[in-house]
Amino acid sequence: MINLTRILDYTLVYLLVAFSGIPFFYRSRIEVLIACLIIPLSVFIYRKRKVDKAIVYYMLFALVVQLGQTLTFYDLPLNTFIGLHIRILFAYLVIRAVGAKLVEDYIKIIVVSIWISLFFYAFSYISSFEQVIVNVSSVFKHPFLKEGFYRVPDNIIVYTINTVGEGLINLKRNSGPFWEPAAFAGFITIALLFNIIKTGSLFNRTNNWLMIGIVSTFSTTGLIVLCYIMIGYSMLQRNALKRFVMVPLLVVGGIYLFVNVGFLGEKVISKMSFTSQTYNTRFKSAQLDLDAFISSPVVGVGRSDTMRFQDSEDNRQRHRNNGVTDFLAVYGLPLFLMYFAWMYRGFYSYCRVHQFNQYYSWMALGAVFLIGFSEIYFTKVFFIALTMLPMIYGQELFQGKEEHR
Repeated sequence: MINLTRILDYTLVYLLVAFSGIPFFYRSRIEVLIACLIIPLSVFIYRKRKVDKAIVYYMLFALVVQLGQTLTFYDLPLNTFIGLHIRILFAYLVIRAVGAKLVEDYIKIIVVSIWISLFFYAFSYISSFEQVIVNVSSVFKHPFLKEGFYRVPDNIIVYTINTVGEGLINLKRNSGPFWEPAAFAGFITIALLFNIIKTGSLFNRTNNWLMIGIVSTFSTTGLIVLCYIMIGYSMLQRNALKRFVMVPLLVVGGIYLFVNVGFLGEKVISKMSFTSQTYNTRFKSAQLDLDAFISSPVVGVGRSDTMRFQDSEDNRQRHRNNGVTDFLAVYGLPLFLMYFAWMYRGFYSYCRVHQFNQYYSWMALGAVFLIGFSEIYFTKVFFIALTMLPMIYGQELFQGKEEHR
């Protein structure tokens, strides 16, 4: 029998992911997100969810920061001003409408995305196959795509053609449905972090698929974070054999791969460059972001081109790819600290619900920083939703049972 309630839950979580990283959705104008807001709002009302005081404080704090930016720079960019609150509201309505099943549904959506992507990825090694996808992709373009200087890769919603990678010989990279392989690796990493907490184990059927997905991206950051997670998990084990045998083996293995695999070690070293190139490296982006942060450390410089780039049309000047320092520069130190404190609390609450080692929540936050060092994640609705998880899992600690039981 078809369970319409669960189908609706999956739809809401999928939209949360889609508007965060699937080009067909997240490249759309803000009006598309506003129009889709009616879906989680309707479910929220139908299921008679109550509005949490926390979300009121959350939005008020964001509003204070935005007003501070307006008073500092004498600029009121309505599109980015309203856009932030729409994303906050969208994230909140989804997590409260879906409830405690949200993380479980997210993990399943990512696993299914990996299965679909591996099918297309395998065929991508046939030279003519990608051209077929490129031809079909024109059907999936819509008139509400937002203009920008970043190229929108050819995609068919469930798969994106963006397979070329630096330092790879005869290997393609799997972008899944996301804008590029590193982004796919980042979203898979979040699923892996949560499923380790949920199952209490590193290796199981779901985690194996998640790890295969990360490896298929051949993302330098993704593979480094995967190694970090495996080492961190081993260090938290009570079994001394696992700690004192597995950790050294993983560290030595990681160092060997870093030194001997070109797209790992050589690529990381090249990305540490601060020199002038066709685009900003992660570290060059960090330097530019920190310069901007120093100019306005309390309220940040905002997201509008007028505030941040003085309306510069120089693509190199505007190019940013370090999500951690980007968020710090855009919103300032107070909001930066609160944002990641809430995210940590989300992991912590989830660990307590599943009676998992609570120190893992620090390790999970570290993994988020690592993936964020190479992608602009933290203004996207899914990552905003991660900061709101205590609103659903924190309550279970007092109820003594999960909301969906």
